[in-house]
Amino acid sequence: MTNREALLGKINIPVKPGSVTTVLLEQNIIPDEEYTPQNEESRKGVDLALAALIFVVALSPDSVKELDYLLTQRSIDGLLKLRKGLLKRWGMPDEMEEDDTPIITSVSDLW
Repeated sequence: MTNREALLGKINIPVKPGSVTTVLLEQNIIPDEEYTPQNEESRKGVDLALAALIFVVALSPDSVKELDYLLTQRSIDGLLKLRKGLLKRWGMPDEMEEDDTPIITSVSDLW
């Protein structure tokens, strides 16, 4: 099984082949190389590519009809939670995470 096949097997959503190749190459994973789940770096690279691919899928419409132009978005909440879990597993920051905690910028804010 290649890295590309492993990634497609994990996403189980139709995606463009170019998107799969791009996210794998961005993680320094050769798409047509043999996937070795015993190798932690290989697993990490494919998981992080999956997180990137989830972001691509979340931004893509589910379906588009041209006659009356109907655009259907997929529910992305579950996909983003999955993405967050993948990033957390490998200790990577989630740049999409909202931080609502107040930040003290000066001592005068304490009083």
